Amino acid sequence: MEKDSQAFEKLYPQEFLQRFLAKGLRPDGRGLTSARDVTVHVSPISGSPGSAIAKVGNTTVVTSAEVSLLDLGGDEGDDDEGRVSHALDVGPLGATHNDGSVAKTRQQVASVSGRVQGVLSRCVDLRSLKLEGEGGKAWLVGLKSVCLSLDGGLFDAALASCVAALSSLRLPGEVREVVGGGEGRESSEAVVAMEEDRAPSRPVDFLLIPAATAVSIHGDRLLADPTAFEEALAGAEVSAAWGWAPSGGGGDPELVSLEVRSEGHGRATVDADVVHRCLAVSRRRSEARWKGRCLGGAERA
Repeated sequence: MEKDSQAFEKLYPQEFLQRFLAKGLRPDGRGLTSARDVTVHVSPISGSPGSAIAKVGNTTVVTSAEVSLLDLGGDEGDDDEGRVSHALDVGPLGATHNDGSVAKTRQQVASVSGRVQGVLSRCVDLRSLKLEGEGGKAWLVGLKSVCLSLDGGLFDAALASCVAALSSLRLPGEVREVVGGGEGRESSEAVVAMEEDRAPSRPVDFLLIPAATAVSIHGDRLLADPTAFEEALAGAEVSAAWGWAPSGGGGDPELVSLEVRSEGHGRATVDADVVHRCLAVSRRRSEARWKGRCLGGAERA
């Protein structure tokens, strides 16, 4: 019986999914607007000053952070702040897209990474990354994410992993100059001092704590946090990220990123009303994730 079900799913995936949706259920047993559990573990990489691993259902992303000095040119002004960069690697997991196109998959991964970087650049207090009294220098925080397993929700999981990695990161408390250089160093190269007794480290400051949940569109039905199987059969998808004040005092979140894709199965028409419905679902599920993960839900590895 199980083999017959698997064969039917493979031969007629759309019909297989619709049989579940007609009953208000999904193949993994969730309700239509139920999201998968999110688990986060911080500091799984001992050699990194900040790291985290996030799991959304069967999608797992690990992120490590590193800090380096950024020369601001000595000019005060709009660029008087640090920066956050992000790179994403899906390895063999993303070798091909559903239609067999390698290039299309690479474009999608680049798009996800760019969105993550954009959200973090908006939610992190970049001015707090500037080094006081260091002659126009600031911290450049580089984040590298690797997808270990992929079953939909790549942006959601990558963002969760990055936020947790940044939350565990402690910025060096001091920068000192090496006069005369040394082995492997040029003269007066700036190096980072991490010793607590010299200068205490400090955390990364957030303006907003972001969380995201995608919503896929299947005819007149909306599915929160779709799996890869559901993403492939969706007519369109609305992916939104929300930001909450780090104080945790509640209040309305800010929409910090929105992407509407209509290139899936059947290419559904996405009008303003549909987007509004998707945003309502995304906000509700993202808020649950924010409360559970960002306000003390992460575990230390």
